[in-house]
Amino acid sequence: MAEGRLTDSDAPPTMPVMDTDSASTARRLLLSLLAGLLLVAPLGCSFSKSSSDSSESSSDSSASSSASSSPASKESQYRDDVRDYTAAYVKSGGQIADFKLKVGELAKNRGITNWEDNMATYEGIGQGLAKAEVSGVALDTYVTNLSGGDPNKAAAIRKGYASYKK
Repeated sequence: MAEGRLTDSDAPPTMPVMDTDSASTARRLLLSLLAGLLLVAPLGCSFSKSSSDSSESSSDSSASSSASSSPASKESQYRDDVRDYTAAYVKSGGQIADFKLKVGELAKNRGITNWEDNMATYEGIGQGLAKAEVSGVALDTYVTNLSGGDPNKAAAIRKGYASYKK
């Protein structure tokens, strides 16, 4: 650079300019990623000891008191257990694998077999989501993730949600 004179190589670099379609697409992508992270973040947290203990003690005591119950009442008690556990899970966070493991334990305690295909499981999940006051995009995300994309399970979650909201 000659003293007192600027050349093209001395000029500051220019920023590339996005057209409005690219900017709009980038903005939508960024918002979608942010929303997804906000919804998935609680799934990576661990449960607090107290919510886990209270869930275990309530399911243990209710399971032992219902050993001689009829199948229909076992199922409704199981659905209530799943509802309460789902609400605690949503509020405290945790891993999805741990959630499924605990739901399996709740089913076993109530004498429920094949809980993954039992619609009471998903109705209880829906009631728990309603109890935890989940709504909007978060609700849609939980429905999709917890139903595994199965439309019948998703419908059962939404049915449980609607029945609890009344």
